[in-house]
Amino acid sequence: MLCQDIYLVIKKFPAEEKYNIIKHLRENARAIPSNIAERFYRFHYQDSIRFYIIARGCLGEMKSDLYLSFDQSYINRTELNIGLQKLETILIMLNSLIKQIKIKKFISPITNN
Repeated sequence: MLCQDIYLVIKKFPAEEKYNIIKHLRENARAIPSNIAERFYRFHYQDSIRFYIIARGCLGEMKSDLYLSFDQSYINRTELNIGLQKLETILIMLNSLIKQIKIKKFISPITNN
């Protein structure tokens, strides 16, 4: 939903932002689910955590871009708040997944890496 929402909201941005904030928002909107998906094809704990952390970094970049978009009046307060709320929900989920992997690694036998 976040990716779809970003694609919808950036349609109203000015054309001169095509290679700046629009491009950056699109890249991060795609990178979040892509990194989460890539994690599922990794078999080592550190790889899994690394891809979740990359996705979490993309969330931070998107948050910054949403504030910038609001400051430039490309989005309104409601759109900003909805976007920030979605980012916070995803952040909570990612942090939970990272924590679960760390716990699983701690209680699993060493041979299972």
